[in-house]
Amino acid sequence: MRKALVFAVVAVSSLTAWAAQVELHYFWSATCPDCQIMWEFLRELEEQYPELEIVDHEVTFDPEGWRLMVTLAREFGLEKATTPTVIVGDLAISGIGRAVELRIQEEVERCLAEGCPSPMDRLPEKKVSVLSPLEILILLALGVLIVLCLS
Repeated sequence: MRKALVFAVVAVSSLTAWAAQVELHYFWSATCPDCQIMWEFLRELEEQYPELEIVDHEVTFDPEGWRLMVTLAREFGLEKATTPTVIVGDLAISGIGRAVELRIQEEVERCLAEGCPSPMDRLPEKKVSVLSPLEILILLALGVLIVLCLS
């Protein structure tokens, strides 16, 4: 009987902890100074809310990360995806500043209270077909190289 009670308490507490997890996706660029400011805020938020899981995606040197950001931004109704972009709960927001930070914190708190699915649950089967800035730069460099070779 005692073993069954202990097992039930552990199972319920595990389910409660799992349900309270909040998944936040952070899209950043290694070349973006504003992204460092957002990182500092998100780290503080993570300390304040241990149930918060931050999944980060570097988008400048990772074309798949770029496509994921653009795809999710469109799914969440964000017109222009730029770095830094944060997606959590029903919120997709780009930029920095106190107003942005407050909206992110409010959404995290709402998700902790009510529960929110992972933003990845809204990901369509096929990502948006778009070139990343790195791919565009490579294509431009190849074009210049071809022009120089043909001259």
